[in-house]
Amino acid sequence: MRNRMLFLLCVFGWGPLAAAAQSAAAAAQENLAGTGHVSKNALVARVNLQLSDRILHSSVLDYTQPPELAAVAAKCLHEGPDECYFSYKAFENAADPAVAARAHVELSVLSLQRGLVKQALKHINQAAVLAPEDPFIELTRGWTLFSAGKYKKARKSFADMLYLTADFEYASSAKLGTALAYYFEGNQKQAAADLQYIYTSNPYQISFAAYMMGLIAAAHKDSRRLAPVFFQQALSHDAYNYPAMQALAKWSEKDKKNPLASFQYYSTLFSRDPANVTAGKKAAEYAQKLKGNPADYLFYLRLDQPIVQELPSTPSRVLKMALYADRWQKPVPLQRVKLVPSGVMSVQDERLGEVLKSPSYVTRVLQFNEQTKGIDVTDARGHVEFSARRPFTVRLEKEDKTLLVKDASAADLFATDFSDKELKGALTVVPQEDGMLLINEVYLEDLIPALLATQARQVHQDEALRALAVVFRAALNEAAQRNEGRLYHLTDNDVYFQFKGINLAVLPMLQAAQASRGLELSGTDLGYYAACGTVSYDGVANTQKRPAYTYSPANVAKYMLSNPPQDLFSAPSDPTQWSAVKWVYLYDGKEISARLNARGKVGALRAMVPQQLSPTGRILSMRFDGSKGSYTAQTPQEIAYILGAGTLRSTFFDFVPMYKGKNIHRLLVRGYDTGTGVGLCVAGAGGLAKDGSDYGAIIKYYFPTARILDTHTGELH
Repeated sequence: MRNRMLFLLCVFGWGPLAAAAQSAAAAAQENLAGTGHVSKNALVARVNLQLSDRILHSSVLDYTQPPELAAVAAKCLHEGPDECYFSYKAFENAADPAVAARAHVELSVLSLQRGLVKQALKHINQAAVLAPEDPFIELTRGWTLFSAGKYKKARKSFADMLYLTADFEYASSAKLGTALAYYFEGNQKQAAADLQYIYTSNPYQISFAAYMMGLIAAAHKDSRRLAPVFFQQALSHDAYNYPAMQALAKWSEKDKKNPLASFQYYSTLFSRDPANVTAGKKAAEYAQKLKGNPADYLFYLRLDQPIVQELPSTPSRVLKMALYADRWQKPVPLQRVKLVPSGVMSVQDERLGEVLKSPSYVTRVLQFNEQTKGIDVTDARGHVEFSARRPFTVRLEKEDKTLLVKDASAADLFATDFSDKELKGALTVVPQEDGMLLINEVYLEDLIPALLATQARQVHQDEALRALAVVFRAALNEAAQRNEGRLYHLTDNDVYFQFKGINLAVLPMLQAAQASRGLELSGTDLGYYAACGTVSYDGVANTQKRPAYTYSPANVAKYMLSNPPQDLFSAPSDPTQWSAVKWVYLYDGKEISARLNARGKVGALRAMVPQQLSPTGRILSMRFDGSKGSYTAQTPQEIAYILGAGTLRSTFFDFVPMYKGKNIHRLLVRGYDTGTGVGLCVAGAGGLAKDGSDYGAIIKYYFPTARILDTHTGELH
């Protein structure tokens, strides 16, 4: 990826005011804006990316608040949005201009969340009168005008702000706002020039700028051939860029002779968003044009035979993990699945005992019988060898052998990831009214390497992997204790764990699991997440110097402008891959409304009001107000689904709603980090290990109150 498709990304050095970048912007204006054609010669690749520029990693943002308003911010965390708003309202006419100005800024942010755009403008205008030299106020005024559709005035505010500061954090936000204002104003020529500048000078907005440039290229006849390149670039730098996925799906339809790409793209979209009726219809339409079974063309891992075949087991607590779970961690009832053992396999009925024995590498098929509501076990030719309407278990005679589960299918082709996966342990088959559930009963220790393989793919340091193994062991034990007595303890699509099969585990993961055996973690709230900024849910800084951040509605918006520091532990090794730490997305308001209306009668989306917040301002629940009603998403996972079909990286974000009349037609979301923000940061663990920390120091950094017991020696750390 880095060597082949970065002809736009790495054109020039990263210095935001570099003459070369200015030349790039001029070239883009001449080529794309002037003629509607992007000249490839103007976008020559250079791989010498310099992300060490001080300006990209230093911050001048000030999060201090007047004491009386700091008390209001604390109240906002506990007493809800209405009490928050009226508490700030009490200070809008304060005798101290600084206090009054800050109160008006907070009221503007809160008003915009409530869908009261005129009120938001009134407050931010008054703040600008009281504090005319404050760049954050002028920048906020620009984004508020942008939200109201007053694009010319928004551009003026962004331009005026540049006279107040030259800081990169502010300037880059103003540049983005200017580019978007031009774009939605209809001036794609100037938008293209500004986006080209962003693309070549701002590592934190690469994916978003590429997506927008793809939209512009697609709208001009002479440059349309480059549109899919831009969209692919957007995804190569941020695989969660859902709008870029949608753009590629639409683009793929232009190739009438190749229905496969269209089927795969629309299938991916529909699997992420079952409320996307259009994607579902398109997937079905292109499926009919394919030869053979459409499931064979999806992005599923397919294995002919077990890969691992033999792996020593480590006796430990037995975990029950339901396989093939959907986005809500509910296992999908299967209609059919194949089993291929690497050793002798037996089928054991809970009453009859052993009813069937099968040799190594001989396929057996489990088929749901619609008439009997039972499960038929057949050979590869379809001959029924055993039938059951009660649970039964598939076991391997030798514990070190494995079982391949393949070609799983359900009534809904897009319900979950139906990739083949190799298992350790036993497999319990539970008949249901509409199919069968598969539950893998496996030693906890045998599961850890496979979980490391899916959750820590980018981590290569032994000490980081060892620390993760300790945390995973504790989390798995906790899940087993919490769900004791239930049909299963967790699913293969858990909020924290995604199990893709032991076939993905590699030697470093196996060694990390082995090296950490006997280490038990206690005395802390567990959790982990993929990538981190400097403000986590639990207050861990992920950097040598803790930022002086304190929560307020406006401070959340200000933090989203901030530069990740140069010593951020989770900084990517590839300087073009910052999207896991800092990201920007542009969502369609109608699609958000469709996902909401699949849950209740909401109508057209008009406002989004955070309800419950973490101490740092991460959104834990959110109310969506529409033309016909309201709906409150109660979990971060549900918020992520409603806004971005599950692709929203975290719920630590601010947003700028774009209105047409009373309804939100677009939503710009600017956010930080990935996941929950609680516990161990996976990428941060890798960074700490690079700096010389061992597994114990890594665990203590992320879990300061934790105790590590070595059960082999009895030592407690």
